[in-house]
Amino acid sequence: MLAKFFIFLTLSCALLQAADKPKEQDVEMLAKTVTKDGDVAHAIGNVVVYSPQYLITADEAYYNYVTGDLELFGNITMLEGVNYASRSGHSKLNLKTKKGTSDPLFFFDESSSVWLKCENAVLDAETYITQKSIVSSCNTQDPDWKIVFTTGEFNKESKWMHLYNPVFYAGDVPVFYLPYFAFSTDRTRRTGLLRPDFGMSSSEGLYYMQPIYFAPAVDWDLELRPQIRTNRGEGLHATYRFVDTAYSKGEITTGYFKEQSHYVDENDAHYGFHLQYDRSALLSTQYSQIQEDGLWVDIHYLNDIDYYNTKDNEDTVYDKLAVSRLNYYIKQEQDYFGFYTKYYIDTSKSSNKDTLQELPTIQYHRFTSPIFWDNLLYSVDYQGKNYTREEGITALQNEINTPVTFYTSFFDDYVHASASENIYMTYVSYGEETDGSYLKHYSNYHRFNLFTDLARSYDTFFHTMYIGLEHTVPSYSKTEGTQYNNTFKNAVTSEDMIPLDLEEKNTAFQFKQFFYDMDGEKKLSHSLKQAYYYDKEYHYGDLENDVKYYLNEHFYIGDTVHYSHRYDQLSRNQISLNYQEPIYKVSLRHTYIDTTYENNTEGKDYSYVTLYAETAYWEHFTLFSAINYDVEDDLFKSWSLGFKKVKKCWDYSLVYRDSNTPKQTTSTNGIDSVNKRGVMLMFNLYPMGSFSYDFKTESEQKQ
Repeated sequence: MLAKFFIFLTLSCALLQAADKPKEQDVEMLAKTVTKDGDVAHAIGNVVVYSPQYLITADEAYYNYVTGDLELFGNITMLEGVNYASRSGHSKLNLKTKKGTSDPLFFFDESSSVWLKCENAVLDAETYITQKSIVSSCNTQDPDWKIVFTTGEFNKESKWMHLYNPVFYAGDVPVFYLPYFAFSTDRTRRTGLLRPDFGMSSSEGLYYMQPIYFAPAVDWDLELRPQIRTNRGEGLHATYRFVDTAYSKGEITTGYFKEQSHYVDENDAHYGFHLQYDRSALLSTQYSQIQEDGLWVDIHYLNDIDYYNTKDNEDTVYDKLAVSRLNYYIKQEQDYFGFYTKYYIDTSKSSNKDTLQELPTIQYHRFTSPIFWDNLLYSVDYQGKNYTREEGITALQNEINTPVTFYTSFFDDYVHASASENIYMTYVSYGEETDGSYLKHYSNYHRFNLFTDLARSYDTFFHTMYIGLEHTVPSYSKTEGTQYNNTFKNAVTSEDMIPLDLEEKNTAFQFKQFFYDMDGEKKLSHSLKQAYYYDKEYHYGDLENDVKYYLNEHFYIGDTVHYSHRYDQLSRNQISLNYQEPIYKVSLRHTYIDTTYENNTEGKDYSYVTLYAETAYWEHFTLFSAINYDVEDDLFKSWSLGFKKVKKCWDYSLVYRDSNTPKQTTSTNGIDSVNKRGVMLMFNLYPMGSFSYDFKTESEQKQ
């Protein structure tokens, strides 16, 4: 038996080498006993048959050297190439025409792990045609799922398996029947149908989308996604993807959705366009003096926000602002050049003529470099910003920021110190609408840093500590011209689009420390920060304290506190518990933000709890849940509960979701949020693909 194994292994290697040889080789046969009668050779015992196409072992074989007919008996194993293997009790095969029969047959596709059993099969060069068969990718003994069918065909060239009268089984229980079913065992990129997407909604009815994928070349492909929503309308979206160089890729998406007359809210059609292009090396491959450069293009056009909402069946988008960007940068060893543009489309407005655009912003940055001495450092940052629109006030801003820093250390590097002089200048020229108005500002400030960074090893732990003091002093400030605080009231990013980089006189203390055990595992981290403002009505900023305690490598508890000295209370507090290991994962967080918190721009209290929990305690089974609860409003913003079972040959998941999504802009009919709730069930059978069912209901809510 051992000798047979080595012969089989040797001939397998020879078969792989023979694939590279165009010249056809003769058929060879090895066995314990080989006799010849005319043109027919008869082999008995540990038979090995080798040809350029096949490597076969059996108990007994007859081979006609003239006709190429081969008949095999008992424990037949046949290898065809590197992907296909089969077992049979009796087979007839013509090695010249590659036609034959097998009964019974067990066939295995190595690339996809799909196996097939049948009572009898007809073989030829391209196909296997089988009768009374079973197919699966699970264990051959008691498979979790299987498909039983009367007649089937597997094409070895296209790698498609066609099944007639298939019955799908979960274990030994029949689930459903189809007159015909086909799937591919090929995992390579190719033209064909992708997994359909379908669901049910109380407002839109039955939803069905069938993606069609075209891959005619290695450097581009096209995906068409026709869809229907029985109570809403029909649409078609398309995505063209391409790779034009080794450093770049892009895609273009467009689509159109037509609504039925009874469903129309504002627009009866939703259409748009989206271009993305990313190139990491545009000029650096051609010019050696350019160390690195990159181009990023992200262009949006749409007539309303429902263009996004009708692309697929995912969560609804309510942010009615679309931002297009075109960015390019060049980086050298010490210099950086940037060119950025932003173009806004606000779909809540009938016209965007008064929407402020940033076309363009240019930037030059000189990285920190020594000047005169190694410990005297400087950097330069310049930005030019053009704020433009068709209707309304426009502006052109130039600003420059130049810090010069002296750094030194004392007492054998135990104490470090730095002093910097920071110069800031900006000039704003407004458009013709203001009759030549301008704004000129110049300021500088001094910044001093004194800090120490220490580390020490003890008998049972290792401790690091940072203590720093930073003092900022404005020195000179002068402003000429007009500051239009409400100039850009229709802008989409800020009411005051001409910000001035102004520093306040302050002193900030910062303390950080870390504790490690002797194995190098972090046990405790702690940071403390306090700022004192000399010119503010109330001098003390919020005290910030952050502590994390690591019970072990899986579990830590954290608490981040902001204490308001002015109001003598906690202004912000976030407590978090995090546990993660291969079987369990839990994250629980409570965040409280008071109106006294200095960064609370909404002017109201916030208190909310987020929880995510997941367990894989049971083999092949994962249970998970997520909750986002608003304590202040006594409202579940969202929650979900589900499970997923994963095995080698299949998985399935069931999820229930409930969410309340606020609208960015309150609608004319007073709708402030939309509640969605529903169930999604998904099955994935390897390698056939997955199918899911998504049922959800929507309800609009008013405050």
